[in-house]
Amino acid sequence: MAVRGFRNLRRVELELDAGANFLFGPNGAGKTSFLEAIHYLAIGRSFRRCPDSEMLGFGEPVLVVAGSAGNGEEAEIRFDGREKRLCLNRTGVERLSDYLGWLPVVVLLLDDIELVRGGPAARRGYLDMAIAKGRRDYIGVAGDYRRAVAQYNRLLEQRAGEVLCRPWEEELVRTGVEVYRFRLGAAERLLAAAECHFAALAGESARFGYRCSVKAEPVEPARLAEAFRERLEQTRRRAEEVGHALVGPHRDDVVIERGGRDLRRFGSVGEQRLAAVALRLAEADFVADSARGPVFLLDEAASELDERRGGQVLAMVEKRGQVIYAAARRFEAPGREFRVEAGTVKEVPAA
Repeated sequence: MAVRGFRNLRRVELELDAGANFLFGPNGAGKTSFLEAIHYLAIGRSFRRCPDSEMLGFGEPVLVVAGSAGNGEEAEIRFDGREKRLCLNRTGVERLSDYLGWLPVVVLLLDDIELVRGGPAARRGYLDMAIAKGRRDYIGVAGDYRRAVAQYNRLLEQRAGEVLCRPWEEELVRTGVEVYRFRLGAAERLLAAAECHFAALAGESARFGYRCSVKAEPVEPARLAEAFRERLEQTRRRAEEVGHALVGPHRDDVVIERGGRDLRRFGSVGEQRLAAVALRLAEADFVADSARGPVFLLDEAASELDERRGGQVLAMVEKRGQVIYAAARRFEAPGREFRVEAGTVKEVPAA
């Protein structure tokens, strides 16, 4: 792994263990930036959802992140403040869909609690990214649907009328059914796995369900298209009033309930955090089914859990792939240890 010009990190060149790696150091030293650099290399963007320009170090002419996977694949990303260049196995890559998936990565952050207590967009984003990590072709499908929604919403805002809106409703149906073709089956697998992980962590059950704004029985393309078309017609007048489409994959949600209570509104912080961890573990299972064992990036992810559950989470991820864990407080754990101070990352020699 080689990093330069990335946020507050100084030039970093090191080899990570294929098993467990632990980064210890004070807050602000660069631990999270190092995890972010790995994520950036893996999927071409930050887990902080910020523009590339924010990752370019102050006064640095270029940002470069490079590394290789255990199977020999290698990648590099360069950003000079204007242009970003992706390179996979020493060949330039033009489309993100051709790059994503070379290094499967799953992130567990303290902010993941927002997957549960935040708005529906966070949970839809979770589903879409999990699917895209396993199926590169999903990126283009989801992009086509987003563009159709954007155009349809512009017509609604302009009060363009039924004649102009109908063709774009058909485009919503066509592209939306393609999204559902990927998303419904994936959601069933992801959420079933999340239920199992939550039960293992909490010792009690919870229901993780997909709330679809288009109901169709049986769930197959022709019936979905028919139901989607009907719902668009039924909601057109209201959609014109509010200026945006009210049904479709962009309006769906994941519902998490325990004992009939919505954890988003009525769950404790502990329940919400465990549910978020369960979703991430389910993502890891899904990615591993589609590729190889993922790389886990954990940023103080277990610090808000009690000692037993924190150890349980760490044990669960170590069984599934490579682990890179960042923490302010050092603790004894089997694996390679690195010290992070003032932007430097150095391996601590084994005792």
